[in-house]
Amino acid sequence: MTDVSTIFDSMHKAMQKNPIFGDLLSQEDREYLLNGGTVRVAQKGEVLCKQYQRDNSVFVLLNGAVEVTEGMGSNVKSLCKLYSGEVFGEIAALFMMPRIATVTVIKRSVVLEIPGEVLGELIDKVPVLRDAVFERYHYRSINTALRSVAIFSSLDDAALDDIGNAASLVTAKKGELFIREGELGDALYIINYGVARVFTKTENADLNLALLRPGEYFGEWSLLTGAPRAASVAAVTQMEVVRLGCEEFLDFIRKYPNIRESIDLVAHERKERTEFAKTRPESENDVQVILGEIEKILIAEHDS
Repeated sequence: MTDVSTIFDSMHKAMQKNPIFGDLLSQEDREYLLNGGTVRVAQKGEVLCKQYQRDNSVFVLLNGAVEVTEGMGSNVKSLCKLYSGEVFGEIAALFMMPRIATVTVIKRSVVLEIPGEVLGELIDKVPVLRDAVFERYHYRSINTALRSVAIFSSLDDAALDDIGNAASLVTAKKGELFIREGELGDALYIINYGVARVFTKTENADLNLALLRPGEYFGEWSLLTGAPRAASVAAVTQMEVVRLGCEEFLDFIRKYPNIRESIDLVAHERKERTEFAKTRPESENDVQVILGEIEKILIAEHDS
């Protein structure tokens, strides 16, 4: 039978592989996390984190492997695989933000599950840890958002890092405007989590044009053409987006002309749909369909 000291030794070795828990924490700090968490076996197929849900568990993968995916149903996309020593779930647990991806066990694994409040107490004692956690989250969030965009699927890691280093993360509350119709464009936005609505002003009210979800982007038309924003975009739910400034965006598409062609095509299709919508009366069915979608989204967010 394996004794407790052997188990702790194995867990220390796994945690030392992690750049945060290995380099920034003392053995005493790691023992605090180990004592505050629960070591358990996770079977193949078990979901440890589910995209969009909120919970307060942080996981250290002590042995085995998991897969990180984005999307639902038939639109699931694999983002990466994680192995011994990796940590995941820390930001969502600390700040009760929605999970940005799903993590599923792909090989029988041993995990240390740490309550968010335990990691939070340690961060209060070791301030440098907070900076490291945020830096890690910044990289992961931008990388996840970029990989979820279909037109970026052909890019290699170096290209994704290139655009990621020039980007920033922006959060928005429900109802907050990202883009106002008629203004000049200053950035491209890629949705990491949350839902946005695209709308235009009519004589009597707002005309809803579309809903945008994680993996979709907006703001490209004005950057490509120099024309004013063709429509407004506002948050339907709490959101996090990747923001790429105008100059950085234009530099990027100059380096990757095939990406520019894809974005150009989407931009012109969107512009045509917007202009067409402005010229025809909006039916009661049109109104109810998009309002029904928004209501479902708000109910799902409330229940998560």
